[in-house]
Amino acid sequence: MRFKSASTIISVSDKSVLKDSLDFIENTLKSNGVSKSVIIRTLLTVEEAASQLIEHADADAQLKINVRKLFGETEVILAAQGSMYDPYSEYPSDIKDIEGMEDKDVQGAIRDILLKARGESCKFSYKKGINRVRILVGDGEKSMLRSTIIALVLGVIAGFLMQNLIPASISDAIENYALIPLKSIFMSSLKIIIAPVVFFSIVSCISQFKDLSQLGRIGVKVMGMYMMTTIIAVVLAMGIFMLIKPASWGFAISLATEAEAVSVDTNVDTSLLNTIIGIVPSNFLQPFLDSDTLQIIFLAFLCGIAVGMIGEYSESLKNFFEAGNTLFLTITTLITKLIPIAVFCAVSIMVKEMGKDSMIAVLGYMGTEILTIMCMLCIYGTLIVVLAHLNPFTFFKKNWEGMITSFTLSSSSAAMPTNMRTCTDKLGISNKVCSFSIPLGATVNMDGVSIFLVITSLFLARAYGIDIPANMYLSMAVTIILLSLGAPGVPGAGLVCLGVVLAAIGVPIEGIGIIIAVNPILDMFETMNNTTGDVVTALIVAKKEKLLDLEMYKK
Repeated sequence: MRFKSASTIISVSDKSVLKDSLDFIENTLKSNGVSKSVIIRTLLTVEEAASQLIEHADADAQLKINVRKLFGETEVILAAQGSMYDPYSEYPSDIKDIEGMEDKDVQGAIRDILLKARGESCKFSYKKGINRVRILVGDGEKSMLRSTIIALVLGVIAGFLMQNLIPASISDAIENYALIPLKSIFMSSLKIIIAPVVFFSIVSCISQFKDLSQLGRIGVKVMGMYMMTTIIAVVLAMGIFMLIKPASWGFAISLATEAEAVSVDTNVDTSLLNTIIGIVPSNFLQPFLDSDTLQIIFLAFLCGIAVGMIGEYSESLKNFFEAGNTLFLTITTLITKLIPIAVFCAVSIMVKEMGKDSMIAVLGYMGTEILTIMCMLCIYGTLIVVLAHLNPFTFFKKNWEGMITSFTLSSSSAAMPTNMRTCTDKLGISNKVCSFSIPLGATVNMDGVSIFLVITSLFLARAYGIDIPANMYLSMAVTIILLSLGAPGVPGAGLVCLGVVLAAIGVPIEGIGIIIAVNPILDMFETMNNTTGDVVTALIVAKKEKLLDLEMYKK
C-alpha cells in the first residue's frame, strides 16, 4: 500500500500560524480523499491541540506539521519546542470542587478534557523539550462499513453458488483450503490480543481515575448513574433474550471445526462461592496462560489502583501501561482491517453449510439486540421521569441530533462535540456537569456494548447447544460490567471483549464468525445507546444539583 506524507514548518511567532496550520492540514486531507465531515471533525481537534502547543511554545519555536497515511490510516502530527503540555494535568486541580467553579474556569477546562477524552485518537508526549501531538483522522469507519457490507453480500452469493451450482468436490476444496484457513487466521489473531488488550486497557483506565473520590457530589453521582444504567442494561438484555430465544438450539454445531470445541465439562464446580474464590489467582502469570477472564480483570483492577499509590514510581508505571495499551490497541486496529475478509469467509461457509436457516437465525439475533436497545431507550425516558421529574419526550426531541450523529459516526468520541452542544444549548445543562460527565461517559459508560455482549454471548451459546448454568449468568454479568468500565475505544474492540465473555462461559471463540458480518451495523445502534445514556446521566445529575436551566429545557 502506498505511503503518503506531507510536511510543513511554521514559526509560532507568525500571527497567522494557527490559520496557516489549519489550511495546510485541510488541503492535505482533501488531497488524500478524506471526507468533508471527517475533515471538519479533525480540524476541531487540531485547532484545540495546536492552540495549546503554541501557547506552551518558546518564543522562537517552530510548529512542525506532518500529515501521513499508511495502511489506510491517516494521522496528523504536531510538534513544537517549549514547556511541557499535558491535558491530563493541565485542567484545574480544584476540579474536585467542580460544582463551585466559575463558568470561565469551567470553559478553560473543557478544551483539555475534550482532548483527553479523545483517548487513543489523540496522544500527547513530551521528550527532550518538545511537545508532540498525534491525532488519528479516523476516516476508516465508513469505508470499513462499506467494505463489510460488500463482503457480506459477496459471501452470501459465494455460499449460494457453492451450495447449489459449483460441484461438491470443488466447493469443498475452496472451503477447506481457502475459506476456513483465512477465517482461522483471523480468529487466532483475535485470541492472541484478548488478554493483553483487556489487561492494559483496564489498568490504564483505572489508574487515571485514582482521585475520583475527590470529585465531590457531581463525580459520585455521575459514576453512580453510569454503574446503575450498566447493570440495568445487562439485566434487561438477559431478560429479553430468555423471553425471545432467537434461533433454534444448536443450529451452528455443524460449523464447529472440532467436536470438543462445543463440549461442556459437567464436572466443573460451578458453585457461587467457588466462583468468587476463583476470581483471585494464586499466580500472576497463570490467568494469562489459561485465559481466565475474571482473574485477568481482577489483576488489572488491582494494578490500576496500585499504580497511583506508589509515589515517585507512579508516573513511570502509568507511562509503561499507557504504552502497552497503545501498542496492543494499535495491533487490534491492524487486525480489524481483516474484518471484511473474515466476513466473506464466515458468511460463505455459513450459507454453504446451513443455508437460509442460518441467515434467518442471524437476523433474529439482530432483531433481538435492536429491540433491547429500543427498550433501554424507553428505560432512559423512565429514569428522566422518576429521577428528574422532567418530560422525556422533550429530551428525545432535543437530543435527536446527537443520537443521529452517534448512529452515523459509530463513535462516542467523534459525537462528543455534538453531545456537548446539545447539553448546553438545547437541554440547558450547565458546563459544570456535562464538561465532566460526557467525556467520562465516552470512556466508562458502555450500556450499548453491554447489551451487545449479553445478547451475542447467549445467542452463540444457544447456537452451539451449550446450556449455561444459572450461577454462570452472575459470573457473565460481573465480567461484562467490569469490561464496560475499561472497554478499549478502537474499532473492533467489541469483538475483543466478546472473546473475553465467550471464554468465560465456555463458548468457542470461532462463533464470532457467525455474527461478524452484522457487527458493524449493530455497532451503530450500540453507539447511539452509549451516548444517549451519557446525556441522560448529565441531565439527571444537573437537575439534582440545580444546575439545569428549566426554561431552556422546556422551551
